Amino acid sequence: HEARMARLRALAAMVACASGLLCRPQLGSRRRGVAVRSSETMDALIEELAWTAPFDLPGKVSQESVMRTVGRPQFFLRIAELCDQTSDRKRRERYRALADNLSNTLSAVVERTSAKLDDASQRLADVIASAAEEDGEFLVPLSAEKSAALKAAVAAADVDEAVLSTVNAATKKAQADGMDGLVAILRKVLQFYAAAALAFDPDTATQELAFLTDGASEEDRPTEVHPDYVQAIDCYRSLMENDADDWDALLRAALNNNDPPAVNKRNLLAIVQAQIERVVLLQENGSFKQRVQAEFLRELIARIEANAPPEAPDSPDDLVQAFLDE
Repeated sequence: HEARMARLRALAAMVACASGLLCRPQLGSRRRGVAVRSSETMDALIEELAWTAPFDLPGKVSQESVMRTVGRPQFFLRIAELCDQTSDRKRRERYRALADNLSNTLSAVVERTSAKLDDASQRLADVIASAAEEDGEFLVPLSAEKSAALKAAVAAADVDEAVLSTVNAATKKAQADGMDGLVAILRKVLQFYAAAALAFDPDTATQELAFLTDGASEEDRPTEVHPDYVQAIDCYRSLMENDADDWDALLRAALNNNDPPAVNKRNLLAIVQAQIERVVLLQENGSFKQRVQAEFLRELIARIEANAPPEAPDSPDDLVQAFLDE
């Protein structure tokens, strides 16, 4: 019994590390899940899993809310306590069977997680290597040539949740180690990923908006972008195609010109708001993709506000303001 529980605690510690990397961070306090801390809630989960068929257990444990709880050593200590406390023989057998089944399930989860992180780490390493000089060193800030190479590598790579999770972990470690150059390159990776993911296509945008307004009448559904926004769309596209380091100059020129006429700030913010709606409503809630894209758009809003002329309309739309306030 003690040997089994010791093994389970060791597995739990390993899964806790893995789940900390793969479980999605929450975006904003309103979406932050309530941690399972009370023994009553933990007991309820143990009871649920104890009566779950063994072949259904991996699916249950893979759920993020369950993983965060099962990945805590306290969870297994509680199973042992309940097993010792109960006088019901059948219930005790259920708890023991759960401990054994969880042992096998968690071993498989750890193995899959390790393989997934190893693959993501290799893909990220290949992307970062594209920015290296011929001697393998990195010169920061990146030259135009190396920045373009990094952008192309990000576009060609399969940047999924595992890769973004790895970027997040690598950035934290690089910051702790004082590796400012690597931090700058990792931030470029996120910037290039977000810019590509948030490219604005009018046809796609109207189709998505039509999907989101499925309950509306045919007359109320959007079918095309209004002509007044064409100039703003062109400006937005230019921002997505260029490095964020160049945004201030591009925005000053676009928002303050007289010939050709300046881009209307409100129209440009409306395009950004359409992208915010895509991120909030179409991305998986709390995913790394959602968080990275949201932070990218928040920075873009701040740059637009900072570079708009004083006489330009202010008080952005509610959803834009909500992003600024978070």
